[in-house]
Amino acid sequence: MLPPLFDGWIGALLPGPIPRETKATCGACAMWPQPGEPRDAERHYAAETKCCTFLPALANFLVGGVLADRDPAAARGRTTVDERIARGVGVTPFGLERTPLYSALYRSSPLAFGRAKAMRCPHYLEEQGGLCGVWRHRESTCATWFCKYERGEVGRLFWQRVHDLLAAVELALARHCVLSLGFDAAALAALFPSRMRKSLSANHDGLSAADLDEVVAPARFAALWGPWLGREREFYLQCSAIVEGLGWSEIASLGGSEVELLARLLKDAHAALTSAELPARLERRSLKVVYSSPDRAEIVGYSDLDALRVPKELVDVLHCFDGSDTRQTLERISDEHGIALTDSLVRTLVDFSILGAPR
Repeated sequence: MLPPLFDGWIGALLPGPIPRETKATCGACAMWPQPGEPRDAERHYAAETKCCTFLPALANFLVGGVLADRDPAAARGRTTVDERIARGVGVTPFGLERTPLYSALYRSSPLAFGRAKAMRCPHYLEEQGGLCGVWRHRESTCATWFCKYERGEVGRLFWQRVHDLLAAVELALARHCVLSLGFDAAALAALFPSRMRKSLSANHDGLSAADLDEVVAPARFAALWGPWLGREREFYLQCSAIVEGLGWSEIASLGGSEVELLARLLKDAHAALTSAELPARLERRSLKVVYSSPDRAEIVGYSDLDALRVPKELVDVLHCFDGSDTRQTLERISDEHGIALTDSLVRTLVDFSILGAPR
């Protein structure tokens, strides 16, 4: 599920494999209507966009990974990266950044996500049925974000922890590459004008005319690239070579205390993801119920995107979970309502934040 580079790092860190996310189906988007179901513009994504309405900020070594990938199947994706480099907008020694204009549109148009073709990723390969052109080298957000999770909120938290760790690693390694490849003091001063950058994407208080027109200021571009000006593609390839030679222990050392902290949190989240243990006491959480038929309902807990379809009789007994002992509650439901709830079903209700340990 992870790109090969990330998969090696996370595999070296975690004590066991990551359970499959069976609902992460890019070829048949989980946010499309089910067969025979009419499309609802507020609930479903557009067929021509899926969730690819996001411009990834590709760290320098990931850009180099795309450029170095000689698999014929990767050729079209490599072209999309070359096109971003040729435009020059957001092209820095740290990688290919989100442009200020795109970032502003993205922040101000949450309902466009998954629906607006104008926001579609430049690496989306329409001619190949919506495949991702940089799939094997995609960045931390694209590698870890799903609309639906096998374990609901437990899964979402796990993948958020993966994202947080990988994003920190991306930043640390992007900086490491810059410091390793001979930038002079003037170029470093342009890259770090007053303080260390906090992310691969620049923060802007407002949009300039150049931002709106998405044009590059030649003097600024030259200052950023210093001795590598005109050799940007070669620089990215060198970054890829540097990172490919690093093991997890070296990466953790480069990332320092932040990466160590995030790695510990990820291990805790992995333990939760691979555990089926039920809390000793359970209570019903705040939830939304949408009745789809006289005997079926959709219940929404942790996310509007990820409802559970359940029998109405299950909804009718959720009030029995009042913080009392879980085993006693299950026996009471069986005795008083004639419904035998399995541990697996109750665990699913916990995962999706329909039920939870008393707060």
